[in-house]
Amino acid sequence: MRFGLQDVKKQVYRREGELYVGLHFLRPGELRSEIERLIAYHEQLIGQSRLRFSMDDARACIGDYRLAHCLICALSNWYQWRQRSWSDVLQQIGSASYLLLEKAGITSPVYLRLALFNYVNEHHQGFLDARVRPAALQAFAASYQLSAPDLEYLLRLDSDDEALLGRDSLQPPGAQDVATLYNQWAFESALFNASSVQFVIDCHAFEQAASEARQIGSGIGAVIKRLCYLARLLGVYYDLTYDSSSSHTAPLLHLTLYGPQEMTGAPQQYGARLARLCRLLLGYGISQRQHISRTHGQHKRNNSPTSASALSSAIVKAEASVHFLQRSYRLAMDNTLLSLLPTGEASLVQSTAGASAGVAQQAPVHTPSVFDSSIEQSFAEAFAALESSHAVDGWQLIREPEPLMFEQSIFIPDFALTRDQRRIYVEILGFWTPSYRERKVQKLQQLQGRGDIVLAIPEVAREAFASLVSVFPIAWYSDQLSATELLHLVRNRYDDVAERLGAIDIMAVRSRVQQEGFLTERACYELLHVYRRSELQLAVERVVGGDVAFAAGLGLYRVDWMEQLRTSFVVLIETLGASPLAVVLHEARARWPVLAECEDATIEAMLGLWPEVSVHRSSIFEAIVAMTNDGAEQTAVADNEEQTYTVPGRKAGREKRTIQKKRVVREASQGDLWN
Repeated sequence: MRFGLQDVKKQVYRREGELYVGLHFLRPGELRSEIERLIAYHEQLIGQSRLRFSMDDARACIGDYRLAHCLICALSNWYQWRQRSWSDVLQQIGSASYLLLEKAGITSPVYLRLALFNYVNEHHQGFLDARVRPAALQAFAASYQLSAPDLEYLLRLDSDDEALLGRDSLQPPGAQDVATLYNQWAFESALFNASSVQFVIDCHAFEQAASEARQIGSGIGAVIKRLCYLARLLGVYYDLTYDSSSSHTAPLLHLTLYGPQEMTGAPQQYGARLARLCRLLLGYGISQRQHISRTHGQHKRNNSPTSASALSSAIVKAEASVHFLQRSYRLAMDNTLLSLLPTGEASLVQSTAGASAGVAQQAPVHTPSVFDSSIEQSFAEAFAALESSHAVDGWQLIREPEPLMFEQSIFIPDFALTRDQRRIYVEILGFWTPSYRERKVQKLQQLQGRGDIVLAIPEVAREAFASLVSVFPIAWYSDQLSATELLHLVRNRYDDVAERLGAIDIMAVRSRVQQEGFLTERACYELLHVYRRSELQLAVERVVGGDVAFAAGLGLYRVDWMEQLRTSFVVLIETLGASPLAVVLHEARARWPVLAECEDATIEAMLGLWPEVSVHRSSIFEAIVAMTNDGAEQTAVADNEEQTYTVPGRKAGREKRTIQKKRVVREASQGDLWN
């Protein structure tokens, strides 16, 4: 049971015109004897009911009632109140009572109270006064071989007052363990009420820590990638800016984590994730060189001995904006706070290194991506479904691509669409808070000259993002973002089919067809760099001619190669006779390796080119391949009469054709009824 920020002792002070809040943390050794007395009080009550636990006596062990309340909450990490088991209590009372109650269907205090309620209604008209109550309870208890005190205990067995105190750990906690946990929960109670947490990170120090952890990657891009990975992994919203390096200063990265007061959702859940990420970031150690403080919006070096040990080697400044009592305060997270928190959390470098190693060792296991919202997740899933059916025009979707850096700011798009050398960034905007929208608009306005960014904006936010309508191509959505509509927008805005058609090496394509003899239609898409059937038709028109031909559904082929295959296939059908299509496909793949990787539809389309072979379908599931009978009869109907004519070499499936004469209906004219 955690305590809230209102329960923590704190003090407010002013520094450089800003209001700061300082939380009361317990230093090593502080209140050791008092905490030990509080632990001993819990120990002596183990196995006792909550009625025996006096909150006043527990608070008296500490002396400070407000601090005692927080320490008692911290001890709940080791001590729990547990309800006694119904069966265990009855076994102690007597097995005869247990059997009688079970036979009557009474298996919990709830059913026992219901049975007593029915008994009083039946024998005492629904009411027991003080005079007859003892006798009535005794009579009811006797029916189950219970005493009156045992009955009353069983009736209230599931109440909070009858819960017994127990300890989860084998040994009682130490005073310092309790104090450290209190410090952690006090710190996290502030983060539960924070609107943002700001970190200033020295990129050079980060790279050095990463190299010591044997991580791959360097530069500010690698730093950003690792920070973004952790924020996404823990589900924390963030923003990044940077100060470019000069000959005297290292590049500084400004990481802002948004807290529960800024985002929507349950503060306890989101605040716990924010607190964990902050502990990971603060686990670096302490800087021995320098301290950076803000003075009139500028960064200034402070080499005083006090500040030299105040911040970590990578994080040179950290503070949170905390809200309580309808005011905003700053909470400095310095070396003092860091030394008082538990050391169980791994540092950021160790966490990212461990995550990378885990991915490398468990490559076959699919790890789902972390998404900011359900809209992003559903869009990615819909895109993957379209990609599996080759309906994405050759685009590949990348989650969290490289950051876009501009004018001391960083923009990390949600997705990137890549195709050949083309890259289009996709940003899905939400409708979180006014400050969120303002930050998004401000960043996107700085990117308006790029020409490679597509936005997805909800319909309800049209007015909020109206300034972006004329700057970026926008896909509007209501509940879910349609992957098909976004691809349609990208196709209309960034269609480069003319460039791709002009880049086709016609001689190289023809040479490959002549060398291999046959290229499937899917291989033609990849070879010609086209992604739609209409584009494929335009591309093959540039290639076909002479001994190279193309058939829809089949692909490019050399004419003489196809004639040789046709002759061999006719011999195969004559040998097999009329056979199921599956048998013919199996034999074809076994005899001609070039057909081994072809789909069934491709081979069937090939059969459609040869008039000697026909495919008869009695249903969508059954197909027979046979030789076409020469001189097959086909019928046609003219003037409402059937006429039979012969077309040599036609397939049996197309022999009969019925042509009905169009019926002419003469309209009857009616004269003017009024004249």
